[in-house]
Amino acid sequence: MTPELAKFLGSNGGFFTLSVVLILVSLGSIAFIYRRTLLHMLMGVELMLNAVNLSLIYFSTLHQNHDGQILALMIFVVAACEVAVGIAIIVRLFRRTGTIGVETYTEEKG
Repeated sequence: MTPELAKFLGSNGGFFTLSVVLILVSLGSIAFIYRRTLLHMLMGVELMLNAVNLSLIYFSTLHQNHDGQILALMIFVVAACEVAVGIAIIVRLFRRTGTIGVETYTEEKG
């Protein structure tokens, strides 16, 4: 490991932060790929969005630039709207079919 990389990862808790980001992205992608219900898939996407937000906040703090923090705030707002719309769609589909399994909705059209 080069001294510059060691300094980068060691400063401001960088190694810990990037480890948490990696764990969140991994858990989110596993939840999205292997869980076969719409609610779990939505939760996996939200985990991945939160990992992106955490990395944006860390790197903007590292470079002493607040643009990443502002972008993370905007992503939080969009994610909240996405969850509201996603849960409304899931509730509507559950009322119509009685299940939230993905296999049921492969034939849905229109």
